[in-house]
Amino acid sequence: MTGLSSALQFLPAMVGKLGLTPAKGVCSRHGEFESAVLPGRVPVCMQCVAEQERVALVASRRQGLLLGCGVPGRYREAKFRDLEPVCEEQRQVIDAFKGWVARAGRDRDVGNVVLLGGTGTGKTHMACAAALNLIGRCGLGVCYTTTARIKEEVCSAWGMAGRDESSELRRFASYPLLIIDEVDVFDQGPALRMLNSVIDRRSADGLPTIYISNQDRDRLIELVGIRAVSRMLESALILQCGWGDYRLRSLKGA
Repeated sequence: MTGLSSALQFLPAMVGKLGLTPAKGVCSRHGEFESAVLPGRVPVCMQCVAEQERVALVASRRQGLLLGCGVPGRYREAKFRDLEPVCEEQRQVIDAFKGWVARAGRDRDVGNVVLLGGTGTGKTHMACAAALNLIGRCGLGVCYTTTARIKEEVCSAWGMAGRDESSELRRFASYPLLIIDEVDVFDQGPALRMLNSVIDRRSADGLPTIYISNQDRDRLIELVGIRAVSRMLESALILQCGWGDYRLRSLKGA
């Protein structure tokens, strides 16, 4: 129940005390209605007011999701159409990813996306464009992170009241959509164990994850391990970004 709807249930008892009088009106959307107004005031369709309140609440929630999704600042306006056309292979990859995004908006059981390819091929841009689309269009909860950041945030919880490693790993494992960039980039220590924990939990719960790596599949297995990569690739849309580096191309053209 919205704040306005909750207040309306007490309106009849308040009408007399506030000097309100019943008034009739006609709404272009909802037809005839009756509301209580101060003398001389124009009656307002309360159904329209309630709908406007719901729209504002949805917009506010989605704005909160956008602010908290972790997408880097340079990608906060990312769209698929912003990517410079390079080759037919790139067009096919973008079309396939856009198709996945459309399905993810309707069905959470869409599987993972694994983006593989060299630096500067637009992998992070595409993933962030997907995230922003799903937040803005569907209100889907999304988190963008990296393997190194997972380790940093989990380790920062050690010894803190109300936070611990297990709860932080559960948090990463529970987002409706998680993007792990630089999935293979981490230092020695607990990072690989933490990454495996998140991958395992999300796989068990059937939650979609977008994994991004500059490595090919064989090298990724060497760095992350066959068990983790097997779960990443299970029922996944695997997108090979084999075209050249956007940044180097722009430098050559300068």
